[in-house]
Amino acid sequence: MKKALSILLTLMMLLAITACGSQTPSGGETDEIKVGLLLEGSLGDESINDQAYAGLQKVAEDFGVETKYVECTDTSKYGDYLEGLVSEGYNVICCDSFNHEEALRAFAPQYPNVHFMILDTEVNDVENIASFTYATHECSFLAGIAAAMKTESNVIGFIGGMQIPTIEKFQVGFEEGVHYVNPDAEVIVKYIGNDNTAWNDPATAKTLSLDCIANGADVLYHAAGASGMGMIEACKENNLWAIGVNIDQTHLAPENMLTSALTKGDRAVYLFAESCIKGEPLAGMTVLNCANEGVGVVESQFMTEEIMAAVNDAAAKIVSGELKVTNVMDY
Repeated sequence: MKKALSILLTLMMLLAITACGSQTPSGGETDEIKVGLLLEGSLGDESINDQAYAGLQKVAEDFGVETKYVECTDTSKYGDYLEGLVSEGYNVICCDSFNHEEALRAFAPQYPNVHFMILDTEVNDVENIASFTYATHECSFLAGIAAAMKTESNVIGFIGGMQIPTIEKFQVGFEEGVHYVNPDAEVIVKYIGNDNTAWNDPATAKTLSLDCIANGADVLYHAAGASGMGMIEACKENNLWAIGVNIDQTHLAPENMLTSALTKGDRAVYLFAESCIKGEPLAGMTVLNCANEGVGVVESQFMTEEIMAAVNDAAAKIVSGELKVTNVMDY
């Protein structure tokens, strides 16, 4: 009897050890998953960080998994931030900015059982990194249509953060949208800087916006992260039209926000985390575009029926392939 009991206890111990050993970072059960988020800067940017965080919150609410976000305020320490999350057991890690790419490429191969994703750039040669990119040229094109139909001066402004292909993609799509319905309109283009401070410099953005306004612009669009709030402030003070980006920025200027070009990073974070929780992690590249409603524009109170008809018609033609919007990152 004692011998049988001893054997039974031994088997139970072996089963317990096996069960514990099965909880690897690549598991698919909800209670095994911890989701981390690296932000490019701080919350409160009214842009990509707030949007990605909203996606993380929804993951926690819907799936009950443990989540954590890290504000990356020192660009030299991206690797340290990633190491910190992994050391705390986070096995699904989302990076919300293309600026994380170099650090992530170096880091991810060291942890093949951790699933990583990155937004707004393509990493197709590291097995455990999934990429999500936005067709920002498409939503910018639609915003350009709205700007061109709303302007009275035929002069429109564009405020970019850093002059890099990712932001030029917004610019060129916007210019093409403007000229699609208003070939005679002028688009004044201004960039804030050439390093990461360009994303958090609303004072310079405001100065550049005021210069556009002094040269006749009565509608302005930004792709400048937190700096864009300087452009919005300039539009409010001069009672002109602003076009927001990434999220619906109407609340920042309720009487002056014509629309916002939407890039749904919250959706990307959610889809990736959900796939890992279900044990079927997304891999490779996913493009969020007009066809899958991953980008678009806000139908605000100032978007007339005529403007919305033009926007919807253009969006349908983009989806069908009848209308091609230039993606500068394809060249």
